[in-house]
Amino acid sequence: MGKRTRFQQDSKSQLVLRVNRETDVIYDTEGPSCLPKILPLDDETVLDDISFDQGDIPYVKLSPVEQSLIIGMMEDHRRSQAHMEQITEEEVMAYINYVLSQVKCWSICISALYRRCLLQRGRRRTVERSMMQLEELVNQTKKQDPPAGERLHLFYSAGIPPVWIVQKHLADLLLDLGATGAALEVFERLELWEDAIKCYQRLGKMEKAETVIREQLQIKETPNMWCFLGDVTRDKSYYEKAWEMSKHHNARSQRCLGYIYFAEENYQKALECFEKSLKVNSLQTQMVYLFVVLHTDKSLQTLCYDRHRCKSLIYIAKAFKRCVMIDTDNFEAWNNLASAYIKLKEKSKACAALKEALKCNYEDWRIWENYLLVCTDCGEFGEAIHSYHRLIDIKDKWTDPEVLGVLVRVVVEDIPDCNGKPGTSFKQKLQELFGRITSKVTNNSKIWKHYGQLTNQGTDNSPEIQQKVLQYLQKSHRCVVQDVNWQVDLDRCKEVATQSAELADMYTKCSEKASTSMQGIQLLSSAKLMLKGVVTKIKQQHTDSVTEKLKPEVKDVCESLDQTLTEIIDKITYLKGS
Repeated sequence: MGKRTRFQQDSKSQLVLRVNRETDVIYDTEGPSCLPKILPLDDETVLDDISFDQGDIPYVKLSPVEQSLIIGMMEDHRRSQAHMEQITEEEVMAYINYVLSQVKCWSICISALYRRCLLQRGRRRTVERSMMQLEELVNQTKKQDPPAGERLHLFYSAGIPPVWIVQKHLADLLLDLGATGAALEVFERLELWEDAIKCYQRLGKMEKAETVIREQLQIKETPNMWCFLGDVTRDKSYYEKAWEMSKHHNARSQRCLGYIYFAEENYQKALECFEKSLKVNSLQTQMVYLFVVLHTDKSLQTLCYDRHRCKSLIYIAKAFKRCVMIDTDNFEAWNNLASAYIKLKEKSKACAALKEALKCNYEDWRIWENYLLVCTDCGEFGEAIHSYHRLIDIKDKWTDPEVLGVLVRVVVEDIPDCNGKPGTSFKQKLQELFGRITSKVTNNSKIWKHYGQLTNQGTDNSPEIQQKVLQYLQKSHRCVVQDVNWQVDLDRCKEVATQSAELADMYTKCSEKASTSMQGIQLLSSAKLMLKGVVTKIKQQHTDSVTEKLKPEVKDVCESLDQTLTEIIDKITYLKGS
């Protein structure tokens, strides 16, 4: 148990290396007086080392030979595990920390620090320490102390890399940190011209880069140098020369050539170049993605089919599948793979692909929207409700009344989900969702209507439930008629008429369960006023001024509303007379 941060209150389980020795052995603790400086982290939050609780440190003193054995075991373990896995890095760090906690041998110290720098160079809090530590290791080669005899002790057992390898790693790290000028000096000193050319390009010194490239081409012509010359001059002929010189085995030349054609909007040429590049090297994630996107672009579909490069959606799905196999964290590729499966009518596979996309990017509302639609379509109603909640988290007032209508129908008609779970079991979760939606969006008639239908579902016809349904339908009707010109459009007229009939029916049901006749009369009177207002507006707008006849499109609608209005007036008369 231990802590890793300065403000951590509770100790957590920590991964440490445990070493057991059958017999106690006393070793000489003296070592070289000039070991490389082990630089502290100097972070405001993270501690330099794990702060273990008292009595929790499994500590055994090791000799330098045993420490070199630990380094060897660590390297064997690292190479046998998946590259760049976080758990592997933590395991390797446990070996390194154990050795550094008691190191007395110059070679072992250099080896352990070098490996720690390589592991921590990609972390935001440790990258600066890694850079300074590599500088310290490089400077060690220029010092006179310790003497050669002490340096050579266990030198070959520790697996120390050549100094130029350490310098190159330092330059790469400087380049990553934006110190391009400092990195360039190291690359020039090591005569790593390809890396130096990249630095010139980043610094915008294209003329200097071109000079260096031409000097290297005079010494020896290589496909990569011709590609660099093409990068600097944007001349397509240099890429073609690199392609021919490599005997059609240089993927980079065709990739760069394809990007130039793509920028020029010559998509057919770009596709041809990308295809040649992928035939040589299929592990180019972005290239695979761009290649398939070009194929699936609607503006290019005719071209692709004419050229027989994309014969079916199956080909597209396979291509995106290969893309995600290369780069499992590419959420866009997962999303596009799901789109291909949707077009192939393979909704379950699309759902699985979208789940993977969400693992890579949990905050993209577009992926959640796709996931919501697919889950609704393939019967994952619980996941659909969860997706809707997540969309509200990301986009506060996001709505999709059509999806809500489907989910309400699932509950009302008791449609089972893909696992056979009855639809009515989702009623409570759906009511919670509607409560959250209506607290944020109050002006959508369809949402209030669906909320009323959901509340009205079931055998509970108590006055309280019916009163809630009536309130929701009233709000729905109010949203429909809030547009002052709704009566002008025929479709809107029919929509308002339908809403009015449903609301009038609910008024009637509530009046039948009213505790007093006066309450019943009030409810029916509200229905009468509502219907009169709707019918009057429709008739005024759609009555011919000459013939004084209603248009055929709204005649049936008005007759139905008039009949309902007559029935309500009769009921009011009956209640007043009783």
